[in-house]
Amino acid sequence: MNINNIIIRKENKEDYYNTEHMTMRAFWNLHGPGCNEHLLVNKLRGAKEYLPELSRVAELDGKIVGAIFYSKAKVVDGDKENEVLTFGPLAVEPTCFGRGIGALLLEETIPLAKEAGYKGIVICGEPDYYPKHGFVTCDHFDIHHPAFGNSEAFMAFPLNEGFEEIHGLFYEAPIFEECDDEKEVEEFTKNFPYYKPLKLSCQWLHVEKLGRISEVSKNSYKIKFFEKEIPAKLKGSFYEQDAENLPVVGDYVTFLLNKQGESTILSVCERKSFLQRPDQAKTGVMQYMTANVDYLFIVTSLNEDYNYNRIARYVSIALQGKTTPVVILTKSDLSTNPGRFVREVEDISDKVRVHAISAIYGIGLDELNEYMIPGTTICLMGSSGAGKSTLINSIIGEEVMKTSEIREDDDKGRHTTTYRKLIDLPNGVTIIDTPGMREVGMANAQDGIDETFSDIVELESRCKFSNCRHDTEPGCAIKAALSSGELSLERYELYKNLGRENTYNYAMKKEISKWAKAYKKFDKRNSLE
Repeated sequence: MNINNIIIRKENKEDYYNTEHMTMRAFWNLHGPGCNEHLLVNKLRGAKEYLPELSRVAELDGKIVGAIFYSKAKVVDGDKENEVLTFGPLAVEPTCFGRGIGALLLEETIPLAKEAGYKGIVICGEPDYYPKHGFVTCDHFDIHHPAFGNSEAFMAFPLNEGFEEIHGLFYEAPIFEECDDEKEVEEFTKNFPYYKPLKLSCQWLHVEKLGRISEVSKNSYKIKFFEKEIPAKLKGSFYEQDAENLPVVGDYVTFLLNKQGESTILSVCERKSFLQRPDQAKTGVMQYMTANVDYLFIVTSLNEDYNYNRIARYVSIALQGKTTPVVILTKSDLSTNPGRFVREVEDISDKVRVHAISAIYGIGLDELNEYMIPGTTICLMGSSGAGKSTLINSIIGEEVMKTSEIREDDDKGRHTTTYRKLIDLPNGVTIIDTPGMREVGMANAQDGIDETFSDIVELESRCKFSNCRHDTEPGCAIKAALSSGELSLERYELYKNLGRENTYNYAMKKEISKWAKAYKKFDKRNSLE
């Protein structure tokens, strides 16, 4: 972007929607979930205190990329009242951040305000930004904010003689207090493209930005920042942390935006959910897959790919990771009795949802509409050739994912997705596609296993002895349920096998983690020597 191509001009009515949309993007999730500054801009234009003759927008290639809005304010000292200026919001299109647009708006409008005869400007703004443009804290002028007194964010800029004589409490136009109704903000926000409101402990954000990891490849990352994908690297302190604390696809992260090269990831925000599994070599090393997933679509086709055992493993991983498991039985047109498979999968857990579909013929796709809610993240997992890419193309309505043919000799597919990838849909839904996995191990998933087989856990609680091994002990509820047919032997054996595998792999994981930490300490000590 060439800053010389930016035009600073007055706003006209045709700009209103675009200016409000840009303002919404500029403040979205910075100070809390969503923002209300776009509503403020809309209401401010009708306020008697608004000064359109001083306010300006920045335009680049026909697009609004910045705006500053001036209005009259006052400083009150007893019965004495002095008029001053304030501006707000000063907004810059977030994908153009750091290009000097805000500075151009200030450089254009401050001389206009001075020429108009106003004595000074008082604002609440970013303390790391405005001092570079001549603003100083209001305690230098004995001007105080009625709510929080004085702070680094409460600043002033003298314009003409007499500002030093102004003292007292600062009051903005009443309209600034009239944009806090959450329902009104929510309704007004529906006029614009959907962005997910987030409540995170990192807010308020100042210099750092908030984005979402869309791709991970070894030590390089891509961050989804609005419509852009930004290359990024980790801050050095990350390499002293455990692997599970490193960013994965779906993580929200704070980062320093670098316009010229790789941006720097500063922190991983708290996770709503976290999906993990041991690697396929069963070494105990964990593979951390995705975060902040609402639904795990477990995709399996109704051909030779169908495997009850593997589906149960996926369900346990989903429940362990605080995600809702949804089994999608694809290629239902290949089955003469898809309902039988639906009922069989439903028996895995009362917490699993099941849908039999055919993406090619459009069968059952309408059942998935209940998950297509703006702000929802859906992760797809399953074997290669199970139909994940075809399903994504059907959901989106266009071919964005490559698909491959099934090998005729074994009904298995070739890998078409080779890495995890985050895709934002126009309707506000996010899809995370993952590489095909034929083996699904268990480790650090006991809670998920127990939740999947909650009926067996409940039966165990009825045993006469708390340490019952379900062998020869009297009063064993498990043996009674097996004898009566309430519990099938196959289901019970699967529960035991998954539990044993989980215990073994988790113990191995802890041992590897212990040795890795010891090696880090040894390596750090030697490097200091």
